[in-house]
Amino acid sequence: MKKTFFTFAVAVGVVAAAFWGCDKQNVAIPGISNVSVSDCHFPDPDRLSKSSDEDSIAVSWVIGIPNSMIITHYNMDLDCGSDNRIVTTVEMAGDVVTVTEHVGEQGMTDCFCFYDNTFQIDNLPRTPFTLVVQVESVFMDNLPETAIVYQQQF
Repeated sequence: MKKTFFTFAVAVGVVAAAFWGCDKQNVAIPGISNVSVSDCHFPDPDRLSKSSDEDSIAVSWVIGIPNSMIITHYNMDLDCGSDNRIVTTVEMAGDVVTVTEHVGEQGMTDCFCFYDNTFQIDNLPRTPFTLVVQVESVFMDNLPETAIVYQQQF
């Protein structure tokens, strides 16, 4: 009897572990797609923030694609020498989704341009989450500096 109960308990444990493992593997990880950066332009007055120390961010859900949104960071004030490439990454920790726009070296020229960075985030959580958008710049000391430019709970 003890041997039968032990065998049954082991079998139940193996099945439960298999189901638990499958459930964990189906968790979607947010990803970035469709990144596009505008050419250098004059600031768009319709997209300027109300305050000069705030960045202008537009967020919209993608119709027809569940748990996806499009974000545009308007009028990013960057060096004219920027190579029109902003590497955009996403990480999720708990209920916080953090997007980092890596703009590269700044302060290398005497002129600045305005750029718009647009990207899509896919596989966002269905439960409430906080979206944080931050910009990482590298200045002459070669140390990256990060500034949060947007934070909103959804």
